[in-house]
Amino acid sequence: MAEKEQPVDPSDAASESSEAGAPEPEGLLLRGVMRYRGHERRLAKLATGPDDELIEHRGLAALVRSVPYRLPEWDRELLREHSAAVERAMRRTTIVPAPYGIVFRGRDQVVEFLTDQNVALEEVLAFFDGTFEMRLHIQPSGKRPDISESAQADRAASFYTALRRRSRAAFTLPTSGKRLLSGAFLVGRTDWVHFVEYADQLDADHPEFLFDLTGPWPPYDFVKMAFYPKSESGE
Repeated sequence: MAEKEQPVDPSDAASESSEAGAPEPEGLLLRGVMRYRGHERRLAKLATGPDDELIEHRGLAALVRSVPYRLPEWDRELLREHSAAVERAMRRTTIVPAPYGIVFRGRDQVVEFLTDQNVALEEVLAFFDGTFEMRLHIQPSGKRPDISESAQADRAASFYTALRRRSRAAFTLPTSGKRLLSGAFLVGRTDWVHFVEYADQLDADHPEFLFDLTGPWPPYDFVKMAFYPKSESGE
């Protein structure tokens, strides 16, 4: 999965105030947010894993897991477990995925988040309805060394433009190494097979490039989410 920006830790003060030997306080790690009304209540419940719970407020539900109230460890296995939980939910219903690392002090703070961000979350859920994310990386295969780097970059950009027309939304991602272009595409669940087939055809028609298409993923790259705690004055 693509790396996300590490969110601001809402709990630095907790570890400082805890007494030596005292039980470590528990917090709630945010997985994502789903709708929780009508038939979507059942879908949200089906999307909940054995170690997770739902906190509902005003037709939305936050998918959370109990964790120590501190900055989570950035361990590969924990990241993989978080991604698996979000992907399980994605297969059941629409979810606004949270990047790994957002921890709330308790249920009241989760409800406060759902209240403050209600309109924005509803809008994002509507935009994400019926979609997956697909991610594409393009680099030279080395079979056409006679093609200049600028020409290769122009051709890769034309592939991106063609695929963007077959998606609901798209944007380019930072590249590294030999990659000419990386992009994220929001693709309809009923259209993603055709999207893959078209990308595969581009790959077959242009052996001078290597296409690395992955997905479907939850729309991580289309979400920027971080929790900034309020000051003591409430400002």
